[in-house]
Amino acid sequence: MCAPSTVVPTRYGLLRATLDLTGDLPLTEPAGFGPRLSADRAPESWEGAVIAYRLTEPETPVVDATDIGALLILAQAYEPRTPHDDVRALARLDPRSADIVRVLVESDSVRSAAAALGMHHSTVQAKHESLTRALGYDPRSITGHARYIAAALLLRLTDPAWLENSTHLQR
Repeated sequence: MCAPSTVVPTRYGLLRATLDLTGDLPLTEPAGFGPRLSADRAPESWEGAVIAYRLTEPETPVVDATDIGALLILAQAYEPRTPHDDVRALARLDPRSADIVRVLVESDSVRSAAAALGMHHSTVQAKHESLTRALGYDPRSITGHARYIAAALLLRLTDPAWLENSTHLQR
């Protein structure tokens, strides 16, 4: 089936916009779907589709903006050329520390995080304390968990030019 489509220039490069009326389009490359809205709200759907596309990864090559839920509102309001301080703090972490904080947030306890990371729990506890200072919040608290999730999402949407130049950030 052939759906109407066109190539659209964006600040992220050329993207193909396709009008999917069936929900049965065969996908052979990463894709982002915008919310299903009436035709008069097509620009809003396109904005959601671009955000969803930018959140694709090799493990998740198709992202539907509807699945992002309320975080879509946050992503739409975000200015990727001027990252929030929480995004900047995450960007300053070295890859190992970023992995440790992600596992800490995803785990039920420091001990389970240590097991997942293959580290001793006292080492992970010390790293947790260090990361809490570096981030400016405890990523295992309820509020800190939400801040981490939001910052991690927004970091993925941050302007690639800013990220390339972020090596000037103090580590």
